[in-house]
Amino acid sequence: MNKEQISSVQLGLMMYLMVGGTSILVVPSFTAMFAGQDMWISPILGSIFGVVNVWIAWRIHRMHPGKTWIQQVKGVFGRVLGNVICAIIIFFQIDAIGLITREYAEFIVQAFLSQTPLVMIIASIVLTCSFAVRSGVEVIGRFALIFGPIFFLFVLAIFLFLMPEYRFSNILPVFGRGINPALKGSLEPSLWFMEFWFISSFYPLVRKEDNGLKAGMFAVLFMMLTMALTNFTCLFMYGEATANLTFPFLSASRYINISDFFSHVEAIVMALWILGGFVQISMWYFTLVQSTSQWLKLKDYRLLVFPVGLLIGGFSIWVAKNFQQMLQFFPTGGAGYSICFLFLFPILLLMAAWIRRKIAS
Repeated sequence: MNKEQISSVQLGLMMYLMVGGTSILVVPSFTAMFAGQDMWISPILGSIFGVVNVWIAWRIHRMHPGKTWIQQVKGVFGRVLGNVICAIIIFFQIDAIGLITREYAEFIVQAFLSQTPLVMIIASIVLTCSFAVRSGVEVIGRFALIFGPIFFLFVLAIFLFLMPEYRFSNILPVFGRGINPALKGSLEPSLWFMEFWFISSFYPLVRKEDNGLKAGMFAVLFMMLTMALTNFTCLFMYGEATANLTFPFLSASRYINISDFFSHVEAIVMALWILGGFVQISMWYFTLVQSTSQWLKLKDYRLLVFPVGLLIGGFSIWVAKNFQQMLQFFPTGGAGYSICFLFLFPILLLMAAWIRRKIAS
């Protein structure tokens, strides 16, 4: 595992797809629910959490060079308490990746393959990601290097092709109800940006001559642009009615029709979802097996790939009874769940590492 290396560009694109794989379809409706016509501002405000988490991960990495987050936790909190904390966070990772996998499968079933059993979709994506994770982070990095730019260009193309259908007046009045709606709307995209904390699992794998901090900031910037573009697309198409749609970006793409020749672009959105979802699940999957192997003191994480894949499949079915219950979880319990593990815990870890360093000096 230590012989695997990626470049900072690959890291940036991997993190971009890790966070952006699911955001383009569900974030617009959640932000519109609270922010209304100011929904395009919410990703900009939410990106602040991404900047903070990348900076925290980099600072801790500089204090403990060459170590992943689980090794950092053990080094800061000691063996006993560190192992307990690591076990809790590993459970959070399993639950989170199960939710992401379920979200991926539900979209495929709801939007395209309504007659296909949900279990078959889950099994196919988990098995595919298992082979990618087992092949190593370099394989995921090369895949992201190819498809990361394509992902962003597809989102940009859909935004541009729909311009004749836009009602630009939907954006007015800007801050018509003050800044509070935009702040409330920023909560949901900020949960996606908080996932950038897991960049700490990949810093030890980046080539020494590359700058991991710049890669993380690059990923945050492009994720903010992607969310803003998708929110603009939905806002100009549907206005505040975006909040009533389950997949507003997918629905908007169906309006593209150029000279009765270029149409049915929803297939491109499905391709975006599959490409982004593959990298996102693979990245979470890799951090999970890496963390678990280090927690159990195993020499090779590959031993855990397929057993953990079975857990992921089980959790993806267990996390919610149906699609509606899963959607309700995001703005309610999911928000507090993510804030505790993906924002407050990194701050606590940085403070504890700083205090321990001061005491030692």
